[in-house]
Amino acid sequence: MKLRIISGFIAAVLVLGLFILNIYFDITLLIAVSILSAIAVFEMLKNTGCIKNIFLVISAMLYSCVMHYALWGYPIDSMLVSFIYLLIVVCFAVFDHEHIAGQQITMALSMPMVITLAFHCVLLLTKLTVLGYFNFILLLNFSCIADIFAYFVGRAIGKHKLAPVVSPKKTIEGSVGGAIGTIIGTVIIILVFEQMYSVDINMLAAILITPVLSVIGMLGDLVMSAIKRTYGIKDYGNIMPGHGGVLDRVDSVLLVAPAFVLFLSYCPLV
Repeated sequence: MKLRIISGFIAAVLVLGLFILNIYFDITLLIAVSILSAIAVFEMLKNTGCIKNIFLVISAMLYSCVMHYALWGYPIDSMLVSFIYLLIVVCFAVFDHEHIAGQQITMALSMPMVITLAFHCVLLLTKLTVLGYFNFILLLNFSCIADIFAYFVGRAIGKHKLAPVVSPKKTIEGSVGGAIGTIIGTVIIILVFEQMYSVDINMLAAILITPVLSVIGMLGDLVMSAIKRTYGIKDYGNIMPGHGGVLDRVDSVLLVAPAFVLFLSYCPLV
């Protein structure tokens, strides 16, 4: 637990430093997100043992990295990048069929796209405005804070397993505690931002969407746990001591970030 706390604190300091640096160099977050996205793709394809061909793994990492710049508005055709990557996967599937077939092809095509989309949605929430920082903190509330509340409530009173085959330690009581904790967190975050920046935030809409996004985050966590069990690994990596890899830390964000972006596109909070 001590190692997890220290590692989490260091990660929080690094994230804060990136935000500060991004004020002066507005490409900082884009670079950071593209690198983390590529690492996450590596963890999913290589560390799981799903794809053994390192050249295909590197191609997937490059696809993920380049797509962030294409989606952000740089003069790169995202359709062309996607089609080139598709052709690469097809070529590997044809000429290295003994090692890349069926499930491997599906994973090589789908997971880099899913991971890239999720990380880019995080980037969309963190534009250089007060609202951007507010959105990012709410995202952390829907994912990380929910995990913390679920963990402690589950340990204290958890008795009924939520998904015993996929994640034996998660309980229904812990999940409910996580959802309630995120609602409390949402209220506190909104009150602080309203006082600090004199903005009017739609408290009711935020409170109503909070448990929904909390549940979506739990689903993301569970599906990533299911993939780990499929490939017989404990963690996706060890880049964060006590936490595991990038995917171990952002597993719930993979679903929450796109869901939050969709919600804000139809119902802005400010």
